Amino acid sequence: MAYIDCVVDTNPMAHSINTVTHNINGTTAAVVGMKAAVIKAEQDAAEHVCSNVNRGFYTLIRSQISQKMAKLRSEVDSHLMQLNQQRKQLVAIRNRMERDYNLTSARYLKTFTTINRNLKQRVYELDRPVMDFATKDMEQVTNRTSQLTAIVPLSQEESVKQSQHIIASNIKYRGMQVVRSASRFLEGSRELNDMTAKVLLTENISEASRHILYPAMVCESRIDASDNRSTAVYVTDHGISQQAQGTIRTALSAAAVNAQWTPAPVSRALAGEFGRLVDSSGMSQRAKDMAMKMFNAAQMSTLKDGAL
Repeated sequence: MAYIDCVVDTNPMAHSINTVTHNINGTTAAVVGMKAAVIKAEQDAAEHVCSNVNRGFYTLIRSQISQKMAKLRSEVDSHLMQLNQQRKQLVAIRNRMERDYNLTSARYLKTFTTINRNLKQRVYELDRPVMDFATKDMEQVTNRTSQLTAIVPLSQEESVKQSQHIIASNIKYRGMQVVRSASRFLEGSRELNDMTAKVLLTENISEASRHILYPAMVCESRIDASDNRSTAVYVTDHGISQQAQGTIRTALSAAAVNAQWTPAPVSRALAGEFGRLVDSSGMSQRAKDMAMKMFNAAQMSTLKDGAL
């Protein structure tokens, strides 16, 4: 192999390589700067995206919460309006109930006052002499000493004796009337006790199948000129329940539809009691005469035995 020895100048090449080195260093610096700028831009973009995502999330949550609050507020307002309306209705119902209660109380108070007055008059009429003695005569005797004026007795001995005899006779007569009234009262009480003892039971009823008799009254009346009739059943309320009373009324009302009535004369006791009630009432004399005329003109009938 031939060997050729030559000298080659490397300075231009070195100079060129040196220039390339400087360019490479500049490129490296530019790449490093670009990398830093890219990293910073990525960080800024990430922060921007995160801030926008957070702001959008919070905005969405706030919007949802606001919507729920508005919905709940509207529901609360509607319930509040409904409660206010119901409160007004309840207040109106309470006021109406109070007004009805006051009207009913006043009506029943008037009714019971009238009943009490009538019962008092009837009790007073049961034995007028005893009641007069207890309410009038005793008060008059008690107040006689304070009501009489003091007089000077100036009279002869004969007139004094006669006056004393008259006073003693009057006292005896009044005492006899009091004794008779007390006797009639005691006799009436004894008869009432005997009648009560006959009517009421003296032993307890323990067997469910035992029959008990209760007094009842069926009253049928003509109410107009077309011969329309009305039937009323009256049952005692002593020792019997409301359900049993209703059962008896229903049975007697059903049985009285086809019941047979026969003419019957008016008893003296009934006529006397009616006349006494009419005389003791506070009606005018014309009304009393008309009541007695209608009673005497009435035609009464009674049920046949075994009709019910």
